[in-house]
Amino acid sequence: MHSYIAKQPILNSTRHIVAYELLYRDSLENTFPIINAEIATQRLVHEHLLSSNINKLVDNKPYFINFTEKSILDGLPHKLINKPVVVEVLEDVPPTEAILKALTQLKNMGFTIALDDFIYSEDWLPFFGVVDIIKFDITLTSFKEIKALKPLLAKHEISILIEKIETESQFKQAKNLQSAYFQGYLFSEPEIVLNEINSRDTQTTQMTSATLYAHHRGT
Repeated sequence: MHSYIAKQPILNSTRHIVAYELLYRDSLENTFPIINAEIATQRLVHEHLLSSNINKLVDNKPYFINFTEKSILDGLPHKLINKPVVVEVLEDVPPTEAILKALTQLKNMGFTIALDDFIYSEDWLPFFGVVDIIKFDITLTSFKEIKALKPLLAKHEISILIEKIETESQFKQAKNLQSAYFQGYLFSEPEIVLNEINSRDTQTTQMTSATLYAHHRGT
């Protein structure tokens, strides 16, 4: 059987691809489908990361996966312990003690931790001891704001990834901030690929997704 997935490269300052972000898709339409984010995370993990040779699709490079609050607290990343996964904490995940405990456990297991679309608040300071990468969306956080945060991030040895880069000028500004990683349409749009999956695992995922959908609707 086949399933859809999108991948977008993450590059270094010399434009070499060092990783990919993997995004859930349910058709050839290159947009996030109308689906609960938790279901999307579950399907991405089960249909692609556990049921196929994903390394071939990402050229044996690490890959960033978006995780929701529930998926982190439920320990979903634990199933990927032997894979080069960067646990990307979605921007709507709250900085609670429970999340900090869960991320600390993942960090101790060897996972790389990233915060997605980060907007600074002091509530996140306790997390800086476990976070490896912070992603800044330059449509949400200006280069000036990122520059102001650099000393704090450097103190905690946190790398910067600047995303939504669409022009050479933005890329130059990002490099001037010594960002470690870069992502955006200037380099590549997300590319949809058709991935072979194990049919038995797909059936299990569909049952899990149906249960999640029922729970989401309150039925």
